[in-house]
Amino acid sequence: MKQFAILGIHPELSVTELETVIKAEVDQGSDQVALFESDLHLPELQAKLGGTQKLGEVLGTVKDHQDIQKHLRAILVEHEVEGKLKFGVSVYDLGSPKRTKEIQKYMHKVGISVKKDVKDSGRSVRLVTSQEPVLSTVVIKKNKLVSKGIEFAILVSDAEIHIGVTKAIQDFEDWSFRDYERPGRDAKSGMLPPKLARMMVNLAGVDAKSSYLLDPFCGSGTILMEASLLGFDNVIGSDISQRAIDDTGDNLVWLQDEQYRVADNTLICESATELGKHLEKNSVDVIVTEPFLGNPRSGRERVQDIEHAVEALTELYESSFEELDQILKPGGTIVVASPIHFVDDQAFPVPTIEILENLGYDQIHTPLLYRREKQFVGRNILTFRKK
Repeated sequence: MKQFAILGIHPELSVTELETVIKAEVDQGSDQVALFESDLHLPELQAKLGGTQKLGEVLGTVKDHQDIQKHLRAILVEHEVEGKLKFGVSVYDLGSPKRTKEIQKYMHKVGISVKKDVKDSGRSVRLVTSQEPVLSTVVIKKNKLVSKGIEFAILVSDAEIHIGVTKAIQDFEDWSFRDYERPGRDAKSGMLPPKLARMMVNLAGVDAKSSYLLDPFCGSGTILMEASLLGFDNVIGSDISQRAIDDTGDNLVWLQDEQYRVADNTLICESATELGKHLEKNSVDVIVTEPFLGNPRSGRERVQDIEHAVEALTELYESSFEELDQILKPGGTIVVASPIHFVDDQAFPVPTIEILENLGYDQIHTPLLYRREKQFVGRNILTFRKK
C-alpha cells in the first residue's frame, strides 16, 4: 500500500528517521512529503516518530487537477459516519512548487463544489477550512477529522497528483505536556527538544527490548524519557552535574506518576571521561547523547572567541569518546548531537566526525543539521557504528 508522511521542519532528518523506523527507503519525496510502500498501522507508527506531522494512505492518482473533484466526491459519498460529515483539504508540494501553488489557489472552490455535490446526495456535510493551504494538526484534532471525518491530502508532482487521506497526526498536546510540565527543567544549561531526542533514539535503529541505552550527558533526562516511551527496558544516564542527575530522577518519577511507561534506569553523577569507573567494558549497546554544546551565546562573540570555545569542546569530546569507546559493545551504535557554532555565515563545528572516525567508527547516516532560523548554535546529528 502506498502511504505518505507529512514531514516536520527538518525534512532530511524526518525522512532519515522514517526510513530507519520502517526499514525501507521512501519512493518519492520533497521538503514537505515522503511517499513509501508499507502495510504498517499508521497510528502506531505516528506514535513512534518525532519528525513527522501526519501519516496517511494514498487512495488514488490523477493526471489533471480537474479530476480531483470527482475523486473527493466519490470517497465522501461512500464514507460512513454518524451525524454530519466533516472534511477538509490540504495541498502539499511533492516536487512541483509552481503547480502546487496553482492548485492551492482554487482548491477552496473545489472544496465548496464537493460540499454541494455531497449535500445534493442527501448527506449533511461541513467543509473545514483554514487561512493556510494546509490544515494544521490543531485544526484537524479540534474538528476530529481523523476519527470522525476526513482530511484529504492532495500531493502534487509534475507527473501526477496523489489523493490521500490522513490516518494519524502528531499528538501536539502530549509533546507539549512532556516538555513544559515536567518538574526538572534548566533552560540555562540548554534544553534538548523532546522531538529531537525521539528522532535521535530512532536513528540508532536498534531493538529497544534487547538493548542497553546510555546517555553520558543526560542533562534533565530527555533522551532517557523518550527511550522509555519507545520501549527500552534498560537505560543509563550520567552527568557531571548533580543538579542534572536530580532533575533526571525527578522527571522519570514524574513520567511514571503521569502513567507513562518508564524503563528500568540507573543514574550516575560522574564525568563522561571517568565513566569507566562505574560501567563495565562493552556493557552498553547504544549511546544517544547531546554533549555540552558550549557556554550560552549572546551573538556578540568574536571569531577568536568561538575558535577558542571549539578548541575546548574538542578536548572534552576527544577524552569523553575515548572513554565511551571502552563501554560501547563492538557493533554498537552511537548517535550524537554535535554543536556547530555560527558567526554570521561562518560555521565552526566541533570535529566529532573526525574524532569518531579516528576511533574506528563508521558513519551510518549523512550528517543532519538541526538548526532553527538565526540560532547561534546548531546541532549536527551524527550516527556511527563501532567496528
